Amino acid sequence: MVKRQTIRTGITSLALGAVMAIGIGTQAFGQYEPSGNAVTSPANGLAFDDYVTATRKQLRDVISARFETEENPFGSFDIDQVVDMRSPYSLGADEAACLTAGRGLAHGEKVGFLAVHGLTDSPYWLSDVRDQLRRDFPCAIFNGVLLPGHGTAPGDLIDVSYQDWLDTVNYGMTAFDKDIEHIIAIGYSTGATLIGRDIAARSNDPRISAMIMLSPGLAAKSDMAWLTPYVRYVKKWVGQGSENDPGKYGSMAMNAAAEFHLLTAPYRDASIPASNVPVFVAISSDDQTVNPLAALDYFCNKVQSPIRQMIWYQGEINTVDEHPQCDDIDIVKSANDDMRTINHAHTAITMSPENPVYGLDGAVLDCGHYDDPDELASCQSGTDTVYGERNLLKSATPGTLRRGTFNPDFNAMMDKMAIFVAASLGVNKQPAAQ
Repeated sequence: MVKRQTIRTGITSLALGAVMAIGIGTQAFGQYEPSGNAVTSPANGLAFDDYVTATRKQLRDVISARFETEENPFGSFDIDQVVDMRSPYSLGADEAACLTAGRGLAHGEKVGFLAVHGLTDSPYWLSDVRDQLRRDFPCAIFNGVLLPGHGTAPGDLIDVSYQDWLDTVNYGMTAFDKDIEHIIAIGYSTGATLIGRDIAARSNDPRISAMIMLSPGLAAKSDMAWLTPYVRYVKKWVGQGSENDPGKYGSMAMNAAAEFHLLTAPYRDASIPASNVPVFVAISSDDQTVNPLAALDYFCNKVQSPIRQMIWYQGEINTVDEHPQCDDIDIVKSANDDMRTINHAHTAITMSPENPVYGLDGAVLDCGHYDDPDELASCQSGTDTVYGERNLLKSATPGTLRRGTFNPDFNAMMDKMAIFVAASLGVNKQPAAQ
């Protein structure tokens, strides 16, 4: 079983008191300085397959040093698995399934999906969404990028800028072959922020057919996040944790949090232009990393397409009733007794309960919110644990709360997403059988 110490404050609990480091995991030695081989934005014109190949080699070169100097740095995960999870990818059409389905636009022919992960994450965090959409649209192309500063060591986020991230998304959007007539962008957390900004800047591109925004990070949860662009000059880290999660960093550079805050400015001041692009959103009312009401405002005030849908996972915090709303919002109860889920965490939207790493019986458990060793051990091995967001920490029995890393409503969400994608392409479709 892999243990991990996460950043208790996430991106957003960045009040003055949170600028102190949260604790240094012993397995993260050497990870807090730049690796000297950070992932950067790809050169324009580089073939996407070449980008994937070069980046995979780059990640392997950096990560292999840990396997040479540490025993099992990622627990039971070997270097091939870690590189696979963190690398960009390009998946062509599933030719056999495409032929069986009968080809055509309804099955994704001439459609390209681009997946953009979140801050401190990797492409793996959208792999379940990708794989389900690929079953529903087997003729489509699926590409995923790795944002600069990610995949190698958290120290590589010390110098990165949000423009580097935007440049990478722009590269991914333009790298599809000319025979792709429809591009659908999928973004998780910061990735959703990035695809929204990129598409806003290419409003006349006829190939842009839809956006899928999961736990979109359009504004920080904390009102004190505005301090991060200043604090980064005197403090390098929001928090430092163990670096043994195969799919993401356990530490957050203050610079990365500052760049996230600057990236979200057009959403926070409402200057991002309205769009006619179809949009699908899923977010938790209890999200403790980003402000869910910012996503609600964007959906209601900026998305002008008649093809739109929001899934609002309603948990313990019920602010939506007192906030301006609009049509096309599906309010879904978060609690799921069968999966011991009380509410949806920010990290819970994109993963299936069957995911072998982060699912209900997955290898990685998020218990880093516990400082007490006994409570931490209980969270990691107890039989009476529940899953939810960190706002439940004070009300839960000590040692029983695992932060949610899977979505108990995943299959239903994906059914709705498949119907949305089909409508965005101008076809009628029922989702594939589970």
